[in-house]
Amino acid sequence: MSWENTYLTYSAALREVPRPTAFVDLEALEENIQKVLKYSGDRPIRLATKSIRCLPLLKDIQAASSRFIGFMTFSARESLYLSQQGLNDFLIGYPFMQAAEVKAYVELRQQGKRAIAMVDSFEQAEAISYGLRGTKMEGLVCLDVDASSDWGWLYFGVRRSPLRWEEGVLALAQSLRRLENIRIVGVMAYEAQIAGLPDQGLGLKTPLVRFLKRRSWQEVPKRRQAIVAALRDAGFALEFVNGGGTGSLPLTASDPSVTEVTAGSAFFAPALFDGYTGVQFRPAAGFSLEITRRPAENIFTCHGGGYVASGAAGPEKLPRPWLPPTARLLPHEGAGEVQTPVHIPNPPAFLRPGEPLYFRHAKAGELCQRFPLLHLIRQDKLIGFYSTYATLPHAWV
Repeated sequence: MSWENTYLTYSAALREVPRPTAFVDLEALEENIQKVLKYSGDRPIRLATKSIRCLPLLKDIQAASSRFIGFMTFSARESLYLSQQGLNDFLIGYPFMQAAEVKAYVELRQQGKRAIAMVDSFEQAEAISYGLRGTKMEGLVCLDVDASSDWGWLYFGVRRSPLRWEEGVLALAQSLRRLENIRIVGVMAYEAQIAGLPDQGLGLKTPLVRFLKRRSWQEVPKRRQAIVAALRDAGFALEFVNGGGTGSLPLTASDPSVTEVTAGSAFFAPALFDGYTGVQFRPAAGFSLEITRRPAENIFTCHGGGYVASGAAGPEKLPRPWLPPTARLLPHEGAGEVQTPVHIPNPPAFLRPGEPLYFRHAKAGELCQRFPLLHLIRQDKLIGFYSTYATLPHAWV
């Protein structure tokens, strides 16, 4: 389908919806679900809730295949909210120690939910153990291993866990045996430097990033396998080993030590994932802004639009004009809180004030932090909407 047809299809479906509005193309989403299953080989898949942040959509994706086994969540409190809506099997992706999080974790376990806390220090596990005192419940924990590459001259990856090699992982695991109500059930080693960095579209840095990703991957599986083997040899009965993300699904699934992978951004296919060569997804989510002014023949100014993604500031974190595909933000203005001017060479006649322009968010998760509703499109029909986490009064989700 040409971009013009896609534009007119979305515009027909959303013609009665006030802008700005966020939407999901259900046919594209279903295509991405199948691609996630294909790229992941035979591995079970956890859904990264932070990338979706929409309860009914999480339920729909999980129902699409028995290989969607559970969820990687942002916090214990988010997990508790999801459990109250009927979901189960939560790997809480980030360590916690504050009382509100520990309380939510304890409540999850009291409900009989499978909830696994992420730890990379004794103190984190100790906080959970203390919260469970006086009960007969176990705190299930996963050891968070840093899979970044540190070559001395360059640290290639993200700053996550202090656990890097089998000696440190074993030392922590042995110390946790002192906590009678804590049981290690898994290991996560997330190769963010491979899953989260595109392979193209980086200008002069593209060849260097490709080289670094190849070199890093040469060591990541070996280190992960050595850590898993050391834990099992020491008598720890691991129930799972988690790895990967959208950008590394085929590679991570090829590691025999990995028993499950995680995917989230794949389902929406935000703009940052246009630059991957190993995985390709169809854009499935976006937002529309109204054209309110035309200050020049080739410039269309939209109302609002300053939906900038998190991380180190840079142009790649700005929302990307999508339809028309030739549209570009102005470098000296970008996407603004009150207006977003867009340059469109040789614009078609149907683009004029009062009509929409379509954008994609740079990253997946923050779209549903911005918008309370996701409108559901199938072909040129609006078939309903789903509420997102943005409708909830709790900042933690």
